[in-house]
Amino acid sequence: MEVLINRCIEGARRAKGLTIVIDVFRASNTIITCLESGAKYVLPVGELKEAYRLKKENPKALLFGERGGLIQKGFDFGNSPMETSNMNLRNKEVILTTSAGSQGIVSSKNAEEIWIGSFANAKFIVDQLKSRNFATVTLLAIGNEAIEPAVEDDECAQYIKALLENKEIDIDKMKIRILNSKGADRLKRLNQEDDLEFCLILNSHAIIPRFEREKGVITSYVI
Repeated sequence: MEVLINRCIEGARRAKGLTIVIDVFRASNTIITCLESGAKYVLPVGELKEAYRLKKENPKALLFGERGGLIQKGFDFGNSPMETSNMNLRNKEVILTTSAGSQGIVSSKNAEEIWIGSFANAKFIVDQLKSRNFATVTLLAIGNEAIEPAVEDDECAQYIKALLENKEIDIDKMKIRILNSKGADRLKRLNQEDDLEFCLILNSHAIIPRFEREKGVITSYVI
């Protein structure tokens, strides 16, 4: 198994094989918790205009997301996995547009398959990868606004790679680097510390969100 680490939007465009989109702060975790809370699917959207159009066409759908970390006008909810984890979204349709994570998903056009990963489901992803014969795995650390590397996404990609290669990793040092990162500072500045803590919990969700390209939606992957 060849394991690659790509970064940002250019890395998404070059992603190949099974691609795991990693946006720790916070889209990956919001997607995980939406599905865990019962959502029928999550529809990832790149542009705000497109998100508003889809919401207008389907008013019963819930519009989630942010720009610059903040909920936008007309949205039902922001991009908070902590908030989403406490919702009942049974059979709800979710539209999601974010500054980074949703951009990575819709831009990975050459990937054979797309999963969504974070610290929350890292071990479960690794267990599935080890049980199957993927020739190439791309770990896409989508980064800040999808244009510059983010410590938390890089660290998560390295964590998954280390698990795949049966290597030891210093979890405490890893968390210290993340807590001192630009992404962590932004969440603190926006009073979103609950999400910061939530997003750094290891292996809390045995779920793999999978992007169904033919339908354009993310559902919970059943092996």
